[in-house]
Amino acid sequence: MGPKIPLDDLPTSPFHRKVAFVAAGGPFCDGYLLGIIAVALPAASTELALGSLWKGLIGASALIGMFFGGLVFGPLTDRLGRSGMYTLNLLVFLVCSVLQFFAADAWQLFAIRLVMGLALGADYPIATALATEFLPRRMRGPALASLVLVLWVGYTMSFVVGYLLADLGPGAWRWTLASAAVPSLIFLLLRLGTPESPRWLLSVGRVEEARAIVAKHLGPDADFEQLAAETRSAAPRKGVGLAAVAELFRRGYGPMLVFCAVFWACQVAPSFAVKTFQPQLLTSLDVGNALAASVLIQSFAIVGTAIGLVVVNSLGRRTLLLGSTAIFTAALLLLGLNPWPVSAIIVTLFIVFNVAEAAGSGLQFVYPNELFPTELRGTGMGIATALSRLGSAAGTFLLPVTVDRWGSSTALFIAAGIGVAGLLVSWRMAPETRHLGLAQASGQATRRTAEHRPL
Repeated sequence: MGPKIPLDDLPTSPFHRKVAFVAAGGPFCDGYLLGIIAVALPAASTELALGSLWKGLIGASALIGMFFGGLVFGPLTDRLGRSGMYTLNLLVFLVCSVLQFFAADAWQLFAIRLVMGLALGADYPIATALATEFLPRRMRGPALASLVLVLWVGYTMSFVVGYLLADLGPGAWRWTLASAAVPSLIFLLLRLGTPESPRWLLSVGRVEEARAIVAKHLGPDADFEQLAAETRSAAPRKGVGLAAVAELFRRGYGPMLVFCAVFWACQVAPSFAVKTFQPQLLTSLDVGNALAASVLIQSFAIVGTAIGLVVVNSLGRRTLLLGSTAIFTAALLLLGLNPWPVSAIIVTLFIVFNVAEAAGSGLQFVYPNELFPTELRGTGMGIATALSRLGSAAGTFLLPVTVDRWGSSTALFIAAGIGVAGLLVSWRMAPETRHLGLAQASGQATRRTAEHRPL
């Protein structure tokens, strides 16, 4: 028998690929559930007589729910473990998807999608923490970035399904929303039986359970003793559950939490606002066949995320974040100026925005999971998710109101301003973690805090 191999350096195995694939089910459903409302909302608005206030609230409802889901379930993931809630949130997706079909008025649709948002907010820390803690270093960045790729595949698929169901008649929007039950059921079944993270088990002292999982799923060459020593030395545990939020700051991870929340919010606030109301924006800019154009534009998010997936290791986290943010901000600024009011140019600029924003969006899953230690990973990811969703919910709620009152150019200028804020914060705070193991990356985060304490 040869020398033992640290978990960070294990060769990629079929089990690793399965973990990455099954984890991607949540983001696919997330993207589908968030995207399907953009397709269904115009018809639902007519049937339910929705004004701009209710359209904004329903468009933002899942994002509002994600705030509370990340805030509550991120810390619970660290306290109760990853695998237990790994399937429960998909069960909520399934039930709520069906209930949307029966929504009789605005408040019911809002409430159902708010609950769905709670489950979405829970899935981000659960799925990404579990994948991060199983995957080796060379696979971690691309695999976590691929979760966002799958999210945009789900988002784009929702537009395609909505387009195909649009001719079913006055109630087509109900079938469109209920169609989310299909992927939710498929991935719910696939997630059954997923093992608990051995890193988390070690962090709470369940050593023999962790040893058994490593032996069964990672093989005899995996260096369990090195993992156990690293977890004990790198992750002294002094708070659990909601108390761990304060411990993030006490142990020096506060600035990294601020960084993750701000760059994430400055990506998703313009992204979800623009994408949720993409058909309406295109119509206001005199682009014909807005729904078909939206399907085309949204499909390029897959291209952008695939680019990010390919370059996240070679280009590095920091360079990818700064470059993608600069490009999508410039595209939004040009759309606001609209110096060439030609449909083809407008659609092209929206495509550039989608490609650039999507290329950097994989870092929403990469950075928080690499910068926080095992016993605080779910907490850090959950709180970053929650805080980022404040911005995205506000942007999605305010965009239709802004367009109605001041026009689409003003709304796009505001979105560009958010991008500028994200670029400045990222320039100041973004670290590079591509060559580091998990313990090293979280240790680098605290070192940067000591070296750059004032913002």
